[in-house]
Amino acid sequence: MSRFLACAASTAALFCTLAFVAPLRASAQSSPSPGPSPTASPTPAPVPNVTWQTNVGYYTFETNGVNAVGALDSPTAVDQGGRADWSNIMVGVTRNTGVFRFGGTIGEYAFPVVGMALNPTFQQGANTSLYSFVPSAYVQVVPSAAWTFTLGKMATLLGQENGFTWQNVDVQRGLGWSMEPTFSRGVRATYASGKFTGDLEYDDGFYSGNHRALEGLAGWAPSANTNVQFAFILPEVNTPPNPTASVANKREYDLMVTQQFGKLQLTPYFLSVRSPGYASLGYRGDETAYAGALIANYVFSPAWSFGMRYETVGNNSVSSDPSGNADLVGYGAGSRAQTITLTPEFKTGALSVRAEYSFVQLGSFLPGLGFGRTGNGNTQNRLGAELGVQF
Repeated sequence: MSRFLACAASTAALFCTLAFVAPLRASAQSSPSPGPSPTASPTPAPVPNVTWQTNVGYYTFETNGVNAVGALDSPTAVDQGGRADWSNIMVGVTRNTGVFRFGGTIGEYAFPVVGMALNPTFQQGANTSLYSFVPSAYVQVVPSAAWTFTLGKMATLLGQENGFTWQNVDVQRGLGWSMEPTFSRGVRATYASGKFTGDLEYDDGFYSGNHRALEGLAGWAPSANTNVQFAFILPEVNTPPNPTASVANKREYDLMVTQQFGKLQLTPYFLSVRSPGYASLGYRGDETAYAGALIANYVFSPAWSFGMRYETVGNNSVSSDPSGNADLVGYGAGSRAQTITLTPEFKTGALSVRAEYSFVQLGSFLPGLGFGRTGNGNTQNRLGAELGVQF
């Protein structure tokens, strides 16, 4: 607890300091001119054919109520109360013009998840070792404004949260994200016209290698402030587990909404998961789970913003279920959990600093929701920060 309180104090001090040293913008008035003078029309800045982006991040977290399992660097699988490591050291390249395009990312990365063990970034079986030092690499053919065809290693179509910390409102991913695929290898066709978009992909769902999956997305944007999407993934029923997914034959359906209200952005989603029974994998019958989340981000100014995520997740199995696919959430058969994550952020130039507090409880901590209580009611508090640079 003392380490947890020390982390809280140091994080608060860091943000207080930033509040006082944030640069002030002074406006200057020019002397009045005796008359208008002709000026040349500005030349539009050329759009580069190839763009590069570098992301470097370092995070530290202190956990009160350490998760009992999941640490791969410990013989007992017990996580450490304090973790500090590189969250990202990545370089990305993209060509977004012309008929033939490409993109890719190279580097190291971590996937911190609320309530789960925070494994070292270079730990075998976790983080960078899951998808290699090249998590994404693809080529594209764009024959018209409406059609795009992509081949390679791509991020999933599902979910409101992306894989890398710098892509999201919160530093840690949610429990709903941990049930979804992250990257896959395959071919994708994309159609976009007016308010409608559609994607259809044939890939090795959940990074399963020789097994195949059908993944897709349909989107409708009735206005500039509203976007509604429905995504799905349908892997083969006999897809076995792999290091990226303890159950990889999961059929998932994801309803996502993005809504902008001035400075406030809301991105709720609901995920439905079903793992079919398959005897040779130890799956005695069909098992299901769910995740519902509300992610919000309020931008006070170009320098300051505040992110929040609330989610509820649960297995629809019972705690005595012996089937190998009875636990799709990660806390055991019959388990349910609720989480809250709060993430203020300060940005100046290429530098960003995020503090983060997360709370996880098995069962329901909000009364009247009808979820009841499952598991043993354990809770976990985690406090930390991430320092990032993007250029």
